[in-house]
Amino acid sequence: MADVSEALKVLANPVRRTVLAWLKDPHASFAGYSQLYDFGVYGVCASLIQDKAGLAQPATSLCLKALHDVGFVKATKVGKWTYYTRDEAAVTAALATLLGELEVEVANGRAGLPGSAG
Repeated sequence: MADVSEALKVLANPVRRTVLAWLKDPHASFAGYSQLYDFGVYGVCASLIQDKAGLAQPATSLCLKALHDVGFVKATKVGKWTYYTRDEAAVTAALATLLGELEVEVANGRAGLPGSAG
């Protein structure tokens, strides 16, 4: 997983957050969609994500690449199609790291912030 700052940059985009939420429960999120394989086999095809999000193909690719680069999703290539699954361990680790860093900052006051004494 990338550092927390990179993860937060990726999550700052509401479309990326939405896609990540959809991938938590693809059977419910993509209930009206069909693809060659069950969502539990390889994940969700990028074309379904593109359709549901209403994005152009390049925008969908950039969205999924950003999520992949920080480790929040895994990509599996099957033929000419790419399927995506949410990496729950990576998402949980990022949240735990963020909470841990925030607890340290709160305990230390304003330590490390510009203009602070500590």
